[in-house]
Formats: sequence, structure tokens, C-alpha cells
Amino acid sequence: MGVRILSSSTLDSFCNFQKGFAFKSSDYVDKGTKIVRVSDLNAYDITLNSCISISDASSYETYRLKEDDVIIATVGSWETNPMSVVGKVVRVQSEASNSLLNQNAVRVRAKDTSDQKFLFYLLKNRTFKEYIISTARGSASQASITQESIKNFNFNLPDKPYREKTVEILTALDRKIAANNKRQMILEFIVLSIYKSWFNDFNYPNATGELENGIPKGWERSNVFERVIEVKEKNIDHNDYPVLSVVKEGEFKPSEDVFTKQVYSKSTSNYKIVKRNQVGYNPARANIGSIAMLMDFEVGLVSPIYIVFEMKSSITPTFFYYYMKQPIFLENIKHHAIGTTRQNLSFEAFKMFEMIVPPKPLQERFEEIAKPIEQKIAKLKEENSLLSEIRDALLPKLMSGELPVEVGNV
Repeated sequence: MGVRILSSSTLDSFCNFQKGFAFKSSDYVDKGTKIVRVSDLNAYDITLNSCISISDASSYETYRLKEDDVIIATVGSWETNPMSVVGKVVRVQSEASNSLLNQNAVRVRAKDTSDQKFLFYLLKNRTFKEYIISTARGSASQASITQESIKNFNFNLPDKPYREKTVEILTALDRKIAANNKRQMILEFIVLSIYKSWFNDFNYPNATGELENGIPKGWERSNVFERVIEVKEKNIDHNDYPVLSVVKEGEFKPSEDVFTKQVYSKSTSNYKIVKRNQVGYNPARANIGSIAMLMDFEVGLVSPIYIVFEMKSSITPTFFYYYMKQPIFLENIKHHAIGTTRQNLSFEAFKMFEMIVPPKPLQERFEEIAKPIEQKIAKLKEENSLLSEIRDALLPKLMSGELPVEVGNV
């Protein structure tokens, strides 16, 4: 029981390193070998649906990624913005194998391949986070770290049995989280498939196949602007509602989860109120997916620069939520956002977003199917949140040896 420290070690002696490659944007294609950029890194792995691709990867084998590779972002924001912080550490999931690493990141592999999973948890520990941030340099808006600084990280190396037991404990939690994520994706796919079948392909219950101007009889050809109304309610009563931000994954998050220090004003009287089933977005960030419907809170506050709107009575929030999940919706945002250095999506731009509106009873029937599935998804998210808290609490204790574990004949 317990832990024996073999020696003090550095990452340079423990790992091999490879910087990413500066791929040319002119080589990007819609389908091909995925390129992993710093912007594609989420909290633990890679957001694959945001990756770009190249067609011919034969010359870039040096930058190839495989499962369990560790990636460290060498360019990013300061620690006040953990979503894009410099020194962010992620692990390559199996689905991202064979992708290529772009510039501004380093691939790290343990010299002893059996230590690759331990390496990931070592670098996810706060000791490395604090160290690497202390080495960062840059401007107020952007920070960078060097590969040399990463290599120079010094740590106490536990003996092999303890390393293996630590990995066993933490990966058990991560496997459960991953399994829940897959269940969640399957459930979301089911609802999206029903939406597509009914409202895009017109294979809805009791469909007659009778069309007028290319759409089912009784349906209306419209646009988003005609079916929503902007809401400009301010927090003039100084209500103590949570301050929220919309992240690129298309969700509302409490600001304290997005930023490590308070970035909003002490007085929130000028902030906009957003309520359940209303949609909010930052006009300057909508083009990267930062637009969402409030579903996990009854009410919250958003920055005065946000645009907030709600559905008119002709469409249900559930119908519009899955409308926003359609690929064409994000494509329209990117297409209609204006500006050269900083693109903005105005509320009026929604006049250009075509919407085929089915009869209200059909929307409500779809909602009856979607809501129970959404409740199952919410339970999976809640379970994963608890599992993540447990894992993150165990990690530093296991890495420091503060939490003894049974490791056989140690």
C-alpha cells in the first residue's frame, strides 16, 4: 500500500515530442484526413466535427496522431479563460486516430508506451497547469509557451505498480463517462433522425405526399426572422440570476465555468435577462457556433452585447431547437455573418434563414417524442458531471501519493 517515488524526473527524459505542422488553408477540403487545430481541443479530447481536412496526407506522417497521444496547446489565452487556455492538455480519442496535428501544439508520447495513459493524467494535474502557465509569455490577449518549457517540467515519478493502479482507477471513471457520452450521442441522433425524416424529407405520420410549391400542403415557407421576436429585457431589479455565456459547443455555461475570474460587471443591471427556451448569442461569436437555447436554467443573465430572442406562437421551442442543430443552420450563420476582421451576425440577418414551418399539431407530436429522450440525455449529463467531479478530485491526490492505494507487492 502507498507509493514509492523512484526519482525526480523531467518530461524531457520521460517523453518524446513533436510540434505540429503549419498546414496551408489553400489545401483545406471538405472531406479527407482531419487536421487538429488548437481551436478543436475541448476539455479532455478533440471536437472532431469542427476539424478541417486535407486531401493528400502522404507527406505528413511525422504529424500523424494515434489513440492516447497527448496534445499540449502552445498558444492560447491566459488562465482567466480555461476554455482556450495556453498549455491545455487533451488526449486523442480513438475516433481521432490518423488525424494530423496543426501548428501551435505539441504531441507528447511516453518513451515507455505502457506509461502513455499515466502521462495524460500527470499533465492534467494542477501541478503541471500551474507550472506551464508560470512560463507563458505574450500580450494581454494571447499567451504562448515553448517546447523547452514543457520539456523542463520536473515531477516525482512513482514506481510502476503505483502508476498502473492510478491509471486503472482514473480510466475506470473515464470509461464510464465515455460510455455515457456515447449513449447521449445515440439518443441525440435518434431525435435528429426523426426531425430530418419528418421536417426535411416530409416523411411525417399520415403524410399524403401532396405538395404545393415543393412543400407539403398546409405547411408554410417562411424565414427565422418572421417566426421569432427579439427580447431586450434588462435586469433593472438587480436580480441575483447566474451570469451565463454561450460556448462554441452551443450551450449556455455559467461564466465561472468559462472564466477563472469574474469578467462581468459587479452591477448587472444593464445585463439582459434570458429565460428557459429563449435563444441567445454573442453577435461576434455566432460564426463559431456560440448560439444556444437556454435549457439547463430557468433564467439567467447575459452580457448587454448578446442578442436574445424567443419563438412566436407558430413554432414550438423544441422544433426550433432541432432546427438549430441542422448543418444548414450553422452554414447560414457563417455565410451571413459580416465583417472582415471580426464577423458579426445581426438579428436582421435571420431574414435570410429559410424555414419550412409545419402545422403546429405536428410540431407538438414531435415534441411528445423528443421530450422523454431529452430527459434521459439530461440524466446522463448529470451523471457525467458527478463522475467528472470525482475524477478531478482524485487526480491530484493520486498523483501526490496523498491517497494510498492497494498495489499488490509494492
